[in-house]
Amino acid sequence: MKILSTTDNFKKGILTAEKIIGKNLTLPILSNILLEAERGRLKISATNLEIGIVCLMRAKVEKEGKIAVPGRIIGSFMSNITNNEKIAAEVKDHTLYLSYQGNKASIKGLDAKDFPLIPKPQTDPILEIESQKFQESAAKVLPSAATAETRQELTGVFIGFEEDKLILAATDSFRLAEAVIKLEKESINASYQKYIAKNSSIIVPAKTLQEVARSIGPESGKLKIYIGENQIFFEIDDTLFISRLIDGKYPEYKQVIPKDFLAGLRLKKDDLLRAVRVASIFSDSKSREVKLRAKEGEKKIKIEAQSMESGENVTEVESDATLKGSAVIAFNNRYLIEGLNALSSEEIYIGFNDSFGPVILREMAGEKPREDFLHIIMPIRS
Repeated sequence: MKILSTTDNFKKGILTAEKIIGKNLTLPILSNILLEAERGRLKISATNLEIGIVCLMRAKVEKEGKIAVPGRIIGSFMSNITNNEKIAAEVKDHTLYLSYQGNKASIKGLDAKDFPLIPKPQTDPILEIESQKFQESAAKVLPSAATAETRQELTGVFIGFEEDKLILAATDSFRLAEAVIKLEKESINASYQKYIAKNSSIIVPAKTLQEVARSIGPESGKLKIYIGENQIFFEIDDTLFISRLIDGKYPEYKQVIPKDFLAGLRLKKDDLLRAVRVASIFSDSKSREVKLRAKEGEKKIKIEAQSMESGENVTEVESDATLKGSAVIAFNNRYLIEGLNALSSEEIYIGFNDSFGPVILREMAGEKPREDFLHIIMPIRS
């Protein structure tokens, strides 16, 4: 193998692939990145057997070939190169030799034949959608996915298929987020209609969607989605992500979403977020409890916290409220902060029925809450 590329291209592919690899003591080859020079391009691949990635980069190929090299070593090396100069890469005796601007490095590699085969899509894409819209929706729901493996389906993101929209949802039992992506007519092809006739939903590992969303930039083209047997493929520009699907039944989460609310608060997101962050300084280190206190007829709510070790704090926030009686709702401060950070509008809506039921957060669009995203937090029963 012998190629010539720009350091920017080479670096982009290496650093994207490096994010996928992990420590695998039983299969050391998985901590490597596969470099393949073929047909006038460089293919950079990595996998941890749950997620795989293949990046196609432009390069001048003088000699075809391939090698597997340690991902952390080549990733650390490339991350320290700042100039967009030409870089030459050549393989001799299972060693990768790199040279640029008079600088040289050699990285010992492994035989590429030991690298696992990464599958390719066997069908046409079922969808092509705006990548930035998908990125925005995924980013809003991902923080609500569970990290503990006790219920594997909750470590994934639910993707529901409807005739004219996709629904993304995630929950860890303490909070829930749902985002709706409206599909353009030109996105709805025969492959999509055929697929949803037999399949209403899938569960995709949250880690997969995190990497897909991270790879999308301002100039990225449309995102292509392929679905195979227990696998999903996301293709964005010249990068293909491959992931297993999670086998299981996702909770009937829509049953948790109240149809109506007895109380609604409309307020400035940044004012509330600042108040919660200040209260968090004084919250108990174990319960992380902060309280929202609201009274009928008042145009302000109070965010408060107290603990034996820190003291107490009360912050008032201006609010346009429709409220009967009064309510005191206790939240885990981290869940409330992450829920507020997921909202992008200047004004937000908070709806609830009592001190212990689900609390809904929505973005405001003019005078009404938006319907394409919701975030629900379960209060602490203190």
